[in-house]
Amino acid sequence: MRKIARGILLLILVTLLGGICAFLYEYNTIRDEHISVAKLYVVPGEANEESLRAKDGGLKEDFAIVFKSEVVISAAKQLAGTSDDIEKYLTVKTVANSNIIELIVSNVDQGTAKRYADAFASTAIKTTSIIPAESIQILSEGTDNNKAYKPGLITKTALLTGLVAAITLVLELLVGLFYVSFRKIPDNDEYYDYEKEHEKDKKNKNKLNKNDNYMAPNVAEDVFEEVDRYILASEIESTKKDESETKEKASEKNNVITEEKLEEEQEKTEEEKIEEQQEKTEEEKIEEQEMIEEEIVEEQQEEKELTKENQEATDNEVSPDEKIEEKREVAKEDKEENNKGNKEENNEEVKAKKKFKIFGRVKK
Repeated sequence: MRKIARGILLLILVTLLGGICAFLYEYNTIRDEHISVAKLYVVPGEANEESLRAKDGGLKEDFAIVFKSEVVISAAKQLAGTSDDIEKYLTVKTVANSNIIELIVSNVDQGTAKRYADAFASTAIKTTSIIPAESIQILSEGTDNNKAYKPGLITKTALLTGLVAAITLVLELLVGLFYVSFRKIPDNDEYYDYEKEHEKDKKNKNKLNKNDNYMAPNVAEDVFEEVDRYILASEIESTKKDESETKEKASEKNNVITEEKLEEEQEKTEEEKIEEQQEKTEEEKIEEQEMIEEEIVEEQQEEKELTKENQEATDNEVSPDEKIEEKREVAKEDKEENNKGNKEENNEEVKAKKKFKIFGRVKK
């Protein structure tokens, strides 16, 4: 493969160099030429309009045939005062969609080109007897601009470049064929040894079954090792790709699940908070009602106790002023104790104190 690539590269380089050399050669060998253009205006007339008009809207090529005829060229030679074959310098061009004909003359000298163009124009206007036209007039005489050009420079350069490329391609093919057919085979060429042994095996029919699968030992081992390495590498790459894809998918799923869980937890926490607030408000209401009921029960008990004390006082002949003071003191103590501790314990202590005081006063 490298040999083929080298041959192609060599062909490209030689072709480029050949093209450059061909351009320089043609540029220096081709002489500069000048152009002089004379224009004629043709009036075909109504009767001859269709016969003289071409498909592109211009005039037909009949004018070029007439202007290059021997009659016109001989008359132009006489006017130009030359015996040279001036027909080869002349080109006749009809302009599309118009009645104009251009007489283009090329020559090495600008003056001679203009003289030949004027001679052709002056003789062409006299050909109305040959061409069925109403009149032919000179629209402009030959130009004199001194602009030189090299005719056929590009085409000749392209031809020489193609010739160089073809020659180099043929030479490369011949060199390659000679190298393959007449090269000296080295002693350690395993592939060549394999070919020789394989040919011997074909001649010996009895050894065909044994030696059909023969390969050079080192070559076979290297090939199998490379194949195994390639297979292992491809399998490892495929497993890595699969693992990476599975990890990405699992991470995406986990992210989705965590987001869903967070949303559910947020919704649950909000609902739980609302429920807890509602439960707290309900518990507070229940506690207030219980407190009110307990206070009512305590007041009822106090009234009962007061009625009992009044009866006992009447029995023991206690003065009413002392009873009132005792009641006030007992009521104050009850309120203070109720504000400090638990209501049930405070109620029991207050009752005990009341009984103690009442019985103490009674004893006194």
